Amino acid sequence: MSMRVATFGQTSTVLQNAMKTQARLAEKQIQESTGLISTDYGGLGSSAGAVASLEVSAARTEASISTAEQALSRIEMIYDALGSMSDLMTDLRAQLSAASVNTDDTLQATAEAMLEELTSLLNTQYEGRYLFAGGETETKPVDLSGLTTTGLTTEDTNYYQGDDYVQSVRLSSDRSLDYGITADNTAFETAIRTLSYLASATDLTSEDLAAASELLVDAQDQILALQSVAGIKASTLETYISDQEDYLATVTDLATTLASVDIAVVAVEAANYKTQLEASYSALGTMTSLSVLDYLR
Repeated sequence: MSMRVATFGQTSTVLQNAMKTQARLAEKQIQESTGLISTDYGGLGSSAGAVASLEVSAARTEASISTAEQALSRIEMIYDALGSMSDLMTDLRAQLSAASVNTDDTLQATAEAMLEELTSLLNTQYEGRYLFAGGETETKPVDLSGLTTTGLTTEDTNYYQGDDYVQSVRLSSDRSLDYGITADNTAFETAIRTLSYLASATDLTSEDLAAASELLVDAQDQILALQSVAGIKASTLETYISDQEDYLATVTDLATTLASVDIAVVAVEAANYKTQLEASYSALGTMTSLSVLDYLR
């Protein structure tokens, strides 16, 4: 290589500037490919704290939405089960209206079948959880194996295997929504007592049929009330989820805005840095080719 004459300082300066330009170009190329100011918080400067806070808020909101959606699915299952129970009451009331004291066998068979169906509905499971068991979600809440009904007026919840815990969902640090219904609720106890009596009693009188009909009306009214409340709570959760999704979208957009670059602007900047870098390399090439003879000519 030819001997450099008085170019060392200039060469060093140009080389340093070229290295800085190359670093800026690399940064712009990464920004252009990712669309982000930086791939880590350190490169976000004064926006780092705000972006981190927004991302934490977004994560919490996503978790809250997931929890609410899970509770909503359970409420919808409860709502449907209650609707089926009400239909049972309607069917049996119709048969009672048409029954007479001479149709005991047919009525007993019907009541027994409906009692089994009611038990099945109260033992409804969703995602491995019994919905009407309170906190004992792994235990069937209704077991009629030991139930003996000798009259229409004596309440008996010994069939219930759950506890008195009411399921709820926490929506925020200071807000929760109760939605659980236990199988020992008066509505269900009345229905079970009436069906059990009709399924096992003999020599039913007209007074028995009238009393059973009244109890079924009472049970159905209470079941419909429970269903109405479940519907209101489902609507409350749907509104909450919608509001949270709107908030999540806003927070996510804001975080993205703070962390993102304008691709068009970055592309222009990258092109400028590339041009500067090429000029620097050209200048370096010229400087490193100079020799003493170039200055003596």
